[in-house]
Amino acid sequence: MTGPPKTRRDNVAVDNSLCRRCQTNAPTVTVRTEPLCSPCFNKYVSTKIIKRMESFRVRHAEAGHERLLLLPLSLRACSIVLLHILSQHLRTQGEKSGRTGYRLHVLYVEDGKGEASVASDLFEMVQHRYPEHTYSTRPLSDALALAGMQELLNPHQATTQDSTANVNSSDLSTLFANLTSTTSRTDLHHLLLRKLLVHSALTHTCSAILWASSTTRLAERTLAETAKGLAFTLPTQTRDGETPLGGVPSYYPMRDLLRKEILSYTSLVSPDLGSLILEEKPRPAVSTRDTSIDELMKQYFSSVEREYPSIVANVVRTTGKLLVERVEEGLEGRGHAPERSRLCFGCIRILQGREAGG
Repeated sequence: MTGPPKTRRDNVAVDNSLCRRCQTNAPTVTVRTEPLCSPCFNKYVSTKIIKRMESFRVRHAEAGHERLLLLPLSLRACSIVLLHILSQHLRTQGEKSGRTGYRLHVLYVEDGKGEASVASDLFEMVQHRYPEHTYSTRPLSDALALAGMQELLNPHQATTQDSTANVNSSDLSTLFANLTSTTSRTDLHHLLLRKLLVHSALTHTCSAILWASSTTRLAERTLAETAKGLAFTLPTQTRDGETPLGGVPSYYPMRDLLRKEILSYTSLVSPDLGSLILEEKPRPAVSTRDTSIDELMKQYFSSVEREYPSIVANVVRTTGKLLVERVEEGLEGRGHAPERSRLCFGCIRILQGREAGG
């Protein structure tokens, strides 16, 4: 019995000292187990992202009425790389067909962590390099002025109070300071950020939000939310096209890329993207007791993705099989929320932690 016919590739000996794909250039980076040169690696990264933008191809857009997508910019490596590759994608679409399948509105949220000056300069540089998009900034404290969120400042106040009352960064700092749990502070930041981004997307009439979450980030979120008893929220936080109640669809174009691959791309692409990235300050060594669940998951996966990248990808693929269970608004907090509360289950959990001092 004879086997399948050999292809031309089967008959060509692979030179392991050269790039596995082009067999021409010397490799500069190893992707999983495959050594690649810079051009092939850059193509690998961009292809992974562009494939996830299938819903926004030119053929799905009406000329002159392209869908506007919100791209939250953290100024960290992942969001800068996503902006760079999508800018290239839009230029390619324009050159090939004379129009694009979508437009981008880039939003930077100021979280008041003492990096305002540096971040402002970097945001200006980003706008200069990619002037074809629209841009805006909002302080994170704006989230507290949204309907239902002011109750976080005082959970016992009447919910009929005007939700547009002035709320400033001082109120936000006080709120974070009153939370004694590191995990609660991380959860609150995440909840406020998502609330503000969804509100901004609706304000600008955006069709979707493009999150710059890598495979590694999605895996971290999966285990962290599961450990906190919030696994039921994972589909709306990790799956493409899912729409939370009162929100807009979310997409994760970088879901097939590890964080280390994205970091490598920032220095291998031309021009270098390093000058646009807000560096993360190294965290001081602290006890595990003072580390949030999210930070512990980040530390865990930073080591796992180096040696066992397939495990990281498997976590995300498994999460993608979860089904979304729709719940009536407010039902998930029944029996735990103050009367007439408009807070979600996550916010109620944070408030309970504050009142219990944990």
